[in-house]
Amino acid sequence: MSRVVVFSGGADYADPWHPFAETSAIVADVLREDGGDVTVVDTLEGLVARIDAADLLVINAGGGTAPHPLDARLAEILAGYGGPLLALHVAATLLPEYAAWEARLGGRWVRGVTFHPERGPLRVRTVSASVADLPAVDTVDEAYTELWVSPEADVLLAHDDPDGVAHALAWAHENDGCRAAYSALGHDAEAYASPLAPDFIRRLTRWLLA
Repeated sequence: MSRVVVFSGGADYADPWHPFAETSAIVADVLREDGGDVTVVDTLEGLVARIDAADLLVINAGGGTAPHPLDARLAEILAGYGGPLLALHVAATLLPEYAAWEARLGGRWVRGVTFHPERGPLRVRTVSASVADLPAVDTVDEAYTELWVSPEADVLLAHDDPDGVAHALAWAHENDGCRAAYSALGHDAEAYASPLAPDFIRRLTRWLLA
C-alpha cells in the first residue's frame, strides 16, 4: 500500500477563492479508493513530520497573488523530497521566486501572463497518445490559460480558447529522474463531480508510482 501525503491549503497556505479542505478530502478519498494510505496535512509542520515516509506527495494548495511569507521554508522542504509529485489546480502558482520548483514541476502559473475566465463550462480534450483512450469531456471548472509548460513535459490535456488556440491543462514531466505530474482541474466539488478529474488523478498517480 502506497503512503500518500496530501499537502492542502487552508491553514499555512490559504486564499479566499478555493475550498481546499473540501477538494483535498475528495482527492484523499479518490486515492484511498485506489488503495492508497492517505494523510492530509495543511501546515508545514505537518508536512515535515510525514514527507520522509511518503511514497507520493500531492499538493493541493496555492500561493495567492504574491510571494508567501512561508515560501522559503516550503521550498526547503520540497528540495529535500525526491519522490514522485502530483500538483493540482492552483499549486501551479506556488513558489513564484523559486526556479527549482518550476524545473521540478515542469511548468507554472506566470503572474501577469496566465489567467482564467470565470468558472464555467469547459471542454477538455486529450493531446497526447498516452491518454488517447480518454474521450473529450465537458465539465464545470476554471479554464487555466497561458500556463508556462516546459518543452520537455508531455502535455496530456488541453482546452481551446474562443479563438481556437489550445492551452495545456495537464502534463507529465521527469527531471533528474524525479517524476512529476500536474492537473489544472479541480477548483471545487462541482469540478470533481465530472468523472474526468478523479479518473485523471488515478491515472497520473499510477504513472507516478510505477
